[in-house]
Amino acid sequence: MAYYIGIDCGTQGTKVVVYDPATKRFLGDGYGGHEIFSNEKGGREQEPVWWINALDLALKEALKNLSPEERKKIAGIGVSGQQHGLVVLDKDKKVLRRAKLWNDTETAGANQKYIDLAGGPAGVIAAIGTSLPVGYTVSKLIWLKETEPEIFEKIAFVINPKDYINFYLSGIIATDAGSASGTGYYDVIHKVWSDKMVSLIAPDFKKTLPPVIDDLDAVGTVKPEIAEKYGLADSCIVAPGSGDNMMAAVGTGNVEPGIATMNLGTSGVFSIFTDQRPEGYPEIIQIQNSIPNGWIPTICIMNATSTTTAVQELFGLELAAFDADMAASPIGAEGVIMLPFFNGERMPGLPAARGCIGGLTIKNFTRPNCIRSGAEAVAFGIRWGCDLLREKGLSFHQLRLVGGGSNSAPWRQIIADVFDAEIIGIQGKEAGAFGGIIQAMSVCKEGSVPEICKKHIILNEQKRALPNREQVKQYDGVYQAYLNLRKEIYHQ
Repeated sequence: MAYYIGIDCGTQGTKVVVYDPATKRFLGDGYGGHEIFSNEKGGREQEPVWWINALDLALKEALKNLSPEERKKIAGIGVSGQQHGLVVLDKDKKVLRRAKLWNDTETAGANQKYIDLAGGPAGVIAAIGTSLPVGYTVSKLIWLKETEPEIFEKIAFVINPKDYINFYLSGIIATDAGSASGTGYYDVIHKVWSDKMVSLIAPDFKKTLPPVIDDLDAVGTVKPEIAEKYGLADSCIVAPGSGDNMMAAVGTGNVEPGIATMNLGTSGVFSIFTDQRPEGYPEIIQIQNSIPNGWIPTICIMNATSTTTAVQELFGLELAAFDADMAASPIGAEGVIMLPFFNGERMPGLPAARGCIGGLTIKNFTRPNCIRSGAEAVAFGIRWGCDLLREKGLSFHQLRLVGGGSNSAPWRQIIADVFDAEIIGIQGKEAGAFGGIIQAMSVCKEGSVPEICKKHIILNEQKRALPNREQVKQYDGVYQAYLNLRKEIYHQ
């Protein structure tokens, strides 16, 4: 039986896991951290070489206990990558500048100019089937064209972070439909580059775009030097991979109607699978291509565990003490309401917003209330978008929770009560990396993606939370108070 490698190149670092499908065991894992460049204008950037250095560390760690014979059994690699990042290469396939990331809001003005050129939000949706929030790849391209024209003129290839990892592994430049659907110039309904939207970047810009390969076709095999460096077989394939939201959906079994995924990472993402062609969705919802043939209407807030981590670090708490304080504060945090827009916000579209706390009194201004209000605010922000999806008729009987926030028992209960839904975690390693493994297994003809998901995804009963009827009712009022404060301050 073959083994498989899953890679997740996220904002904070790169994770690698090695999986044995025969025993359903992970044979190794590794991690390498990333630096990040930021500025007060909202710029968030990384050098692509940092991802490669982190991948090298993580791969060596994950493979260290495998014998040479076992390494040769690795049949495929699947990569999950942070979405929307802009990687630009010259004609020699050399990186031209630091990659601007998904959470870069310095490009907000450029994004609006592009939307206006396309005929406003309605024109964008008519062209590509989805809306265009700040953070998509195209906003960075327009910004680059305006602020660094000498770099823009040298662009020969435009790819995303995941594609760059695949390029490092295989030497081939390509992308997939899921990643392409987060660029702002890909038609997610017809699954082609949009000639209209591409031409608004530059008249001949289409020549810089990579081919979009099928979800179940290999990009290629690993380069000989990669095979030699890590002891892999020359026949080891590199699967297409996809953006982290798509791969997390696959890694949690969100590939059929009725299952939804919430990823509580640096950002907060909610996605739900549909096999029905999505039409008439609100602008705030992004439509992204899924694996296999389908779509995952998705909502994303920029401030999730970044919010709770900031509060935790402010008070200098270990995680156990942090969770204990969260649980000690009552529902609604005694009236303390946080709007955690520390990095600006994508949903609603408030790139220049900053965080604030309302409802403070001498009595309720306590550490537990501040902690709980942060966790509740993240749940409220995601619920706002989820309610819009429910209005479109999308429903789910189970919400599968992943990301760092899924490890907090009191936060899981908050999510269950705010969403009035059963919450369950996933056993094993990172959902994005495991999604890459499942895709690679399917590319290697081990079965269809849904079949592999049913066989290999194991639910974590210790991370199950059920809604409490009385608490659900209480949260309806607290949620409304959150919406009222947001409208009062930001008019949204």
